[in-house]
Parts: sequence; C-alpha cells; structure tokens
Amino acid sequence: MKAGTFVVVLLCVLGRTEVHSGEDDNSARHSWTSPRSVRVGILGAGGVTIHGADFSSLPELPTCCPRFRDGSGLTTLGMLWGEYPVWKSLVLGLRMGVAQFAGILRTLERKPVLVDDTPTEAVIQHSIDAQFRSIRWESYLGVRASPLIDLSIGAGTDLIQQATATTKEELVQPNTGTFENGRRVRNERTSGLESSTRSMVSLLASVRFSIPLGRTQQWWFVPELSFRYALDPLMRQQMWYVYSVLVGAGIAYAPVTLQSFPEPEPEPVRTEPALPALAASIVAYGVGSTQEPLPLRIEEHLRHRVFPLLPVLYMNGVELPERYVLPESSDDTSWYRLVSSPLGAYYALVPIVATRLRERGDTLKLVGIDAQSATVARRRAEYIARYLQAIWKIPARQLRVQGRIDERDTTARVVLEGNEQLFAPVEYTDTARTITPPILRMRPATNGAELLRQWMVRVVQDSHEIARYAGNGGLPLRLDLDLSSSLERLLTDAPLRIELDVESVGGSRANAAELVPLTLNRRELTSREVMAERELYYFPTHLPHRDSITMLIERYRKRLRDYAIIAYGNSLETEEALSNLQRYVSDGGLPNPRIERRDALYRAFTPERVWYAQLVAVTLRYALDDSSGQR
Repeated sequence: MKAGTFVVVLLCVLGRTEVHSGEDDNSARHSWTSPRSVRVGILGAGGVTIHGADFSSLPELPTCCPRFRDGSGLTTLGMLWGEYPVWKSLVLGLRMGVAQFAGILRTLERKPVLVDDTPTEAVIQHSIDAQFRSIRWESYLGVRASPLIDLSIGAGTDLIQQATATTKEELVQPNTGTFENGRRVRNERTSGLESSTRSMVSLLASVRFSIPLGRTQQWWFVPELSFRYALDPLMRQQMWYVYSVLVGAGIAYAPVTLQSFPEPEPEPVRTEPALPALAASIVAYGVGSTQEPLPLRIEEHLRHRVFPLLPVLYMNGVELPERYVLPESSDDTSWYRLVSSPLGAYYALVPIVATRLRERGDTLKLVGIDAQSATVARRRAEYIARYLQAIWKIPARQLRVQGRIDERDTTARVVLEGNEQLFAPVEYTDTARTITPPILRMRPATNGAELLRQWMVRVVQDSHEIARYAGNGGLPLRLDLDLSSSLERLLTDAPLRIELDVESVGGSRANAAELVPLTLNRRELTSREVMAERELYYFPTHLPHRDSITMLIERYRKRLRDYAIIAYGNSLETEEALSNLQRYVSDGGLPNPRIERRDALYRAFTPERVWYAQLVAVTLRYALDDSSGQR
C-alpha cells in the first residue's frame, strides 16, 4: 500500500507543477489538452527483483529447520505495447511480452557439532536459487504529467511457463571441517517447481519519458522506470512474493494523431493593445579613413612583380621532390603560370635556368652537397645534369658537376653556380585591383517588438556569397567587412546585396536587404596617364646596393604617386633589411616611405620556405606615360 500511495502523491505533485509552470492559465490548459496519438512500440527492460517469503521448504525440494525470509535477483523482459487516448491527457495502454526473473533466498542455521572431539558452534547456510520464465500481460491508465513525462498505474499478470530451483546447504563456520560427505556443501538438488502458481497478479506504476525523434513527432524514444508489487504468491502453498524495480528503454511509433477538443475559452475581461510585428532594417556603406561614408570603387592597374630566385635545390634522396616543376618536354610552357608568386617562381627554377642556358650559352656548375658522402652528393648533381641534357638539349660542355661534404649544414641539396644573369629575378606582369574604401560598414537593426533568438547577415553579389555573420541574442551595433581580402572574387558590374534575417524567441521572423553600388574606375589607354604598380621582392640577406635603389627612384621620381616598404616576418635580418632600405630611399631625396610589417609569407616547413617566408618588398605606384611607353 505504501507503493500505491507514493504513485498517487507523485501524480498529484507533477500534475500541479504542470498547471502552474506556464505563464498563464491558457498556456497551462494548452499543455493538458494538446493532441495525443495512438502509439505502438517495443520495450526492453531489466532490473532488480526483491523476494519476500516466509516458509521453510518447498514440496519438490524439502529442507529442514530454518525459514526463508527474503532474497533478491535480476529480471529481464521484452514487450510489445500500444496505447489509445481516451480523454484530455489520459490514455489506456496494453502490453504483452516475455519476462525472466530469478532470486536467491538464504537463511542461516546454528547448531553445535564436534570438531576433533571438541564441541563447536557451526553455522550452516541454506539457500534456494530459483529461476522463472513467464508470459507477462499488463494494462494501465496513463496521464501526461508534463510535455515530456508520462505517469501510469495499472495491473498485470505473469503466466508462469517454467519454474526451477536449486537448494543446497553450505558450511560457513568453522573455517575447517566438512559434512559427512567429505565436502563443505551437501543436499545440493535441482528440481522443477510444479507447485508454482500459474498466474501471478501484480500492481504496477511507472514513470516514462517521451522524447520525439524529429519534428513530425511520429517516432519517439521512450525511457522508463517502473515498479511492480505482487498480489499473488509465487507458490500455491507458500508465502513467497516478488517485487521488481525495472529500468528500460524502447521506441514508439504514432501512426495516427487524435485532436482533443479544447476547453471553451473564457470571455476576455479586457483587450490588450496589439504589439507591432517584428521588423528589420539594415544600412551599409563604404567607410574611409576619416570614418565618413564613401561610395565603393574598384580600380584596375598594371602590376609588374619581380621575384628573387634562390639557386639551391633541396633533395631528400637522389631525385628532385614532386614540388619542383620538371617539364617532360622543352616545348611544355605550362610552368609559366607558376611565376605569379615568389615561391611559385622558385619551384620553376630548373626550367627557368634551362631556358636561359639555351639562350645565352653560359656555363652552369652543379654542386651536390651531403653531410656524409661526396659520392651521394655528386649523384644528386648528376641527376639534374642528365635532365638538362635529355629534355632541354643542353650540351655537356655547358655543365659542370661536383660533389662535396658539408658537416656544418647537413641539409641535402644541389647548389647552382654560374653567371648572375642565370639567376636574375623573375618578372611577372598582370592586372591588379584595389578597392576604395576597403571597409564596408553594416548597421543592422530591428524595431524592438520582440527579443531575438538568432540573427544572420550575408553579403552577396550575383548569387555568390562574399561573407556571412551570425549570432544568438541581440544584434551588434555594426559589422565591418574588409573587402580587400575578397577583391579577386568581386564582380565589377554588379552591386553588393546586404541581407539581414532575424528570428525572435517567439518564432517570428523578419528580414531586410540593402544594395550597395560598386563601380569600376578603369582608365582607358587613350588617357594621358595609366596607373601602374611595381613590386620588387628581396631576401633580407641579399639586398641591392644603394646605387640600384637610387637609380630605381630616379626612374620613377616624376611619376611616383605612392610607395611603401613591406617586411614579411619578424626576424632580425628582416628588421635590419627594412632599416637599410628605408635609409637608401631617404638618401635618394624622397620622403620617408610608408612602412608595413606583415606576417611571414609562407609557413616554413621545408628548407626553401624558410628563405621565402622572410622577404622584404619595395612597392611603387606610379603613372605610366603611354606616349613614351616607359614602365
């Protein structure tokens, strides 16, 4: 009866909690009258079985003297079930399946015995190990205590299909000695329990969680905690009752949803003014250095880039790694596209040098270097020489091969030596873009009608997404997008579309959009001046001399519009090179250049990247006089 009282109290408490947990009476009524579904499912469970008894022996397995009082065991079951909604949040359910439960009952008997002719009190443990299998039927009445929790009470019966038990007597004390059979265990017998009841009725109570799997709420994950209280004994002539606590989980399917009739709404006492609908807006514009709004404008101009060549090939074995470009034919010009970046030009070092050897007829010395073997070092150099002869038809008289050991620098490599013109910097010409101003500022806002759950801002151009921002809660006051990082993806004949999408905590949505024009300022070749740019890259340890920088400045002095010195990386060599270049241009009679410090150009995980990560660049933006054709 205590278990039944507990279930009733739990039902009342959860029911009252649900009624008063909403914001008002209408929301509480909605939770109790929400649609219920016809559901079917499967359930697997397991748990603990508690046995309460008061007998001394079983007809099939007679024992003497002590009485068995209590015991415990394990239960497993599998069931099919179905339920049907009958009224508001109440459902009727039926379950059937197969259950297996067991229990071990023990009792102690104390009696004096003689051990070596000495009276000693002995403790003998009598035990019954029983196993039962049954077909289980259950019917229950369930109530929806909360949106996720169901409570149910009902009754069920176990139709016993098989019952067996094993009895034995075990000598517990003293630690020495045996029974008359020479063992510490006697009277060990197993038998079927024909006297077991054929139907055992129980009361049941359960707490079940219904977790929907998906928005359609047709499939549910259903964990469950249940308690069974036996009304009938296990044996017809003995007091032997079984109580169970089970934990299980299953899957339910709701093929049909039945809409319950809502309770009539009370007449409103007063009419509240309607709140305005959620609305959104966004403003976007370009921002200059003085923070004033400016139109976005793209400029295109010629760009001449000059990349240094490192005359060293790094080889792990005897052959060149795949990162180096080795055309299979001298007519293959696909490697030209690699010279658009400093490291790309370096990886095309072999075809660049081969082309210059054929044009100039100079002599190239290939020096293989190894930490231990001059023979292995020479084989590396010979590999490059054979390639130049076979593919580029370079005569053997233009090639010199040598191998040597370098114990200080153990990096395996081939050093190229020869006329400086063979390793002169590579020049590359293309069309570059700049955008003015580079910052697009966006100011999203709503009318404040509802609190926001989430928001998203997208920058789109001609169905191509340029950037996306998203977050939870309130909107930021502003968002700044650096368009210079997306310059190559921008189209010059379509505006930017700024889209704002917001969702409130109540589920309302609103959106807004803004168009920002984007114009192209391309100067025609017939104009007097066309803007151009020149970028010269140097290794920090291989800077040009002062005269070269002075000649460069004199060449562009009258047409110079802007110039800067850029240092990639932060090594001591880079800082020293930056200082020297700044002094060179100042001695040339120009104002101090604009100085920029940037991160390393490449991640240095190979030897050549160590060199190319730390570079110094001189950039000059100038007016190209088309009449003279000077660059």
